[in-house]
Amino acid sequence: MTASPTAASLPTLLLTRQQQCKALGWRLPLWLQTSPVATEHTTEATEQTAASHPLLLALLKTQPPQAKVFWLGAPLAEVQQACPLWQFQQIERKSQLLGTECDVLVIDAWQGIDWDLVAASAGCVKAGGLWLLCSPAPELWSAQPNPKTGKLRSYPDEAGPSAFLQSWLHKTRQHNWLVCRDNLLLQDLAWPAADTSNVEVQQPESPYLSWHQQQAVTAIFQMLSGHRRRPLLLTAHRGRGKSAALGIAAAQLQHQGKTRLAICAPHPDNAVVALHMAKQQLQQLAPDTEVALSFWPVDLLLAEKPKLDLLLIDEAAAIPTPQLQQLVAHYSRVVLASTEHGYEGTGRGFLLKFQPYLDAHCPGWQKFQLQQAIRYAADCPLEQLIFNSFLLATEYQLPQYQPALPLQLKHIPQTELAQHPRFAQMMALLSLAHYQTSTTDLWALLDNPALQLFTLWQQHELLACAVISLEGDLPAALCQQIYQGERRVQGHLMAQSLAFHLASPELARLKMARIQRIAVSPVLQSQGLGTTMLTLLQQYFANTDVALLGSSFGCNANLLNFWQGAGYRPVKLSQQAEQASSEASVLMLKALQPQWQATVQLLQQQFSQQLYWQLADSQRQLCPALAIQLATPPEMALPATALAQLALFSAGHRPYELVEVWLLHWFNLYYQNLPAEITAIFVKKLWQKHSWQSLGSGHTGKKALIRAMQQAVSSVIVGSESQLEADPLTCINTDRR
Repeated sequence: MTASPTAASLPTLLLTRQQQCKALGWRLPLWLQTSPVATEHTTEATEQTAASHPLLLALLKTQPPQAKVFWLGAPLAEVQQACPLWQFQQIERKSQLLGTECDVLVIDAWQGIDWDLVAASAGCVKAGGLWLLCSPAPELWSAQPNPKTGKLRSYPDEAGPSAFLQSWLHKTRQHNWLVCRDNLLLQDLAWPAADTSNVEVQQPESPYLSWHQQQAVTAIFQMLSGHRRRPLLLTAHRGRGKSAALGIAAAQLQHQGKTRLAICAPHPDNAVVALHMAKQQLQQLAPDTEVALSFWPVDLLLAEKPKLDLLLIDEAAAIPTPQLQQLVAHYSRVVLASTEHGYEGTGRGFLLKFQPYLDAHCPGWQKFQLQQAIRYAADCPLEQLIFNSFLLATEYQLPQYQPALPLQLKHIPQTELAQHPRFAQMMALLSLAHYQTSTTDLWALLDNPALQLFTLWQQHELLACAVISLEGDLPAALCQQIYQGERRVQGHLMAQSLAFHLASPELARLKMARIQRIAVSPVLQSQGLGTTMLTLLQQYFANTDVALLGSSFGCNANLLNFWQGAGYRPVKLSQQAEQASSEASVLMLKALQPQWQATVQLLQQQFSQQLYWQLADSQRQLCPALAIQLATPPEMALPATALAQLALFSAGHRPYELVEVWLLHWFNLYYQNLPAEITAIFVKKLWQKHSWQSLGSGHTGKKALIRAMQQAVSSVIVGSESQLEADPLTCINTDRR
């Protein structure tokens, strides 16, 4: 490296480096540090802002007029006044970043830093752009608390020095980026002094932003023109234009006359980019045409099943597998897109879990991976910085497992996590157990003392992981305030639910451990490893003063069976589906100390009895199979006159309306003896009070449904099992989820 530039020449050098990066299609990552000496004139270091650094304004003023600047951190009024020609936008939420780009990204870390936003926003910087991190010098920064950790720490813990920051600083120490302290250049980009002005970045055809994006759209059209029921799976890292490719394809299809187009996703935000790109592209192809592509929530799409020329599913990995299977089974032309990006994307885990279904039901299905970034070229130093420092470059390696060999549960202390050689593998595995994993999860594991990480090993093979949240142990006065609805505390989901929802404030005083996430390698699932890990965790915490073990998760029949099989009891069900799984969240408990077993059993009984009455109101949309598993109906003996009426009903001599009450009491007594298909009809009609119209579909109507009920009653009252075995529901579609 040449001699250090002077303070006056440093902005010129930085601009030269930016121009060199632009010629290569890269973005320039730059760290502007302020030394402790420079903060002596302020009463507190945190009173400083990015604008205090002597180079920041000088750098901004070298940018082209009307440059778009994204700002993360403290208010930027001072900078806006100094640079009135630039377009500034304060970024506070990840949703602001969807489908956007900028010329300059400034991260003001002086008053706290949101690491999730930092990781998510880097992909917005265009080629030739600046990524500026403004902070105290590392020795001062690492000693300061980060106020932004307040959103992930558990009560009553307060923000202190950040283990995540220490880990991040360690990972970036040898990285290839520019580092300046005050007016001194500490580290230059590591490239030879060569002329890069003749290096050209290959440009794709319009409207595509990369060659891979163009190929992805071509793959969509090939799928449409080929054999039916051969869905296309698109996977990509962030920033590859996957969602935009969906929108471009939709616009071109509409221009060719195909207007029955729909996109679904776990959340409307996930479809914003595709919808925006479809509108933008259609304005160029047919300016006065209204966009045909529309967003459909997954539940509504499954309920109404509109006729479509093409169904686009963005972030498919975040949609429960049973719902995806229904969509792929119903629609013959489907594109499933999913992010595949270290622990932040569940694309690879999704493929491992969903591929057997595609192989069995959709032979000839296709996969295409977008590898080329749309805003910058390969080997960009900023992308390498983000990938490496946030553990995004690691994919989970499938383990070798031998059932005959012993297993070992290991607790990884929080102080050792960041330095553990397999930590990135642990994060990648944990992402496979949840529909949404982000940098916040990594950040919380390192900076929230209430979280503990457990791993299951066979020799050197990592088979499973679990994240445990230590909760409860709350003061009596606080428990009463939660019970009265006067307080809420962060990080104590189980304790708060026990005190508020279940009216048991005394239980919130107990120490408890919530299994926040448990992950078994996808290729090893259904081999008992999850149950083994739960058993080992129970043994571990049984030797502590933890009184209750629990978990809360999006409830489906398979998961419920798994947890009930391990001895956990359901005590609460949310009245709304959680965003991540589109399923109602169930809270399950298990007592580790004998004196609390009867209490947990009583909570389950109260819950199941209450749920029965909620099925006709707040839980009307609950899956019938779950209603049967979770609810306990009241039992009442049927008098002889009621049995006579039901016998006449089964023979077709009494209308449904005349025997409805007796039919309800009969079903409450015998529902466990009926096939699932018939049970679903009774649950929806008698427990959940659905209309006949909502129960039937197509040519199936009230008469056919009543006939199925009559045959079910006849089989029990008369004892004719053969009538049920004849499958009276051949023409009845009862699954309206």
